[in-house]
Amino acid sequence: MLNKFNPWILVMFLFSTFIPAVSLGYEEIDVKAGGTLTGKVTLKDSPPQARIFHLITSPNMDFCGKISDGKGNRLLEEFSIDEKGGFNNVVVLIVGIEKGKPFNYTPDVTVQNCQISPFVTPVRNHHAINLINHDPVIHDVQTYTLKDQYTFAMFNKPLTPKETVVKQVKFRPGHYIFRVQCGVHAFMQSWGIGVGNPYFTVTSNNGTFSISDIPPGEYDVIAWHPLMDPSVQRIKIPSDGKIEASFEFNSQNVHIPEHDLQTGYRFDTALLPEKIPAPTILPQRSRAAVE
Repeated sequence: MLNKFNPWILVMFLFSTFIPAVSLGYEEIDVKAGGTLTGKVTLKDSPPQARIFHLITSPNMDFCGKISDGKGNRLLEEFSIDEKGGFNNVVVLIVGIEKGKPFNYTPDVTVQNCQISPFVTPVRNHHAINLINHDPVIHDVQTYTLKDQYTFAMFNKPLTPKETVVKQVKFRPGHYIFRVQCGVHAFMQSWGIGVGNPYFTVTSNNGTFSISDIPPGEYDVIAWHPLMDPSVQRIKIPSDGKIEASFEFNSQNVHIPEHDLQTGYRFDTALLPEKIPAPTILPQRSRAAVE
């Protein structure tokens, strides 16, 4: 009997083979007769419910409660799906391209209304990332790199109100995934992944994506969401042509550590109704309530 294919084995091989060299030695050229990759990423079956954090466990309850369910809870929606299963916040990246279009990329990680956005952020190793705090309260931005169930700190930067800070991404050898969270507000979380060339994108609200000016050739394409096994396809980009590649994930294969399975409402009796801040910006509803 054949062993079950583990896509992470292939993905880590691709990353270890291409990203360290490319991130430092990628060459910008005038791409002639470049092709375009388009497609859509979908999620099969219903995604997990949002994780729940009670506001009483964190400071700034009144301000952070501007986005809540009205019951004193903040919800962490880690899966964004449209009515047709289009999967938002999936990074699609092409590995193996050593020469191509300009790679001028400095991402922003933004804090606003006690949320970190975007939920997924491609980053360049040994390059800058902007941390922007729009809130009138202090946030403690912590970043960690992950590999083989181990977590290592990358940097920790308290952000004072209305502050912008530039930090440098420095992955440990063999690390390509990192997690961002606020050390003060546990419900503020996002993810990132290292990229070695400019041929990447993040899926739109309906799960579609497009990558252009790709040098003709054969490459591997990875679709990545932080809580699922990645999906890999081999593609051939024609000169001045377009190809499509679709990726389907299954919600039965979601990977959420047991210590992160916060799906129950906690501390329901800890606050009197008059002490619960009412949402004034974006009322949240659990997926169960919506369905």
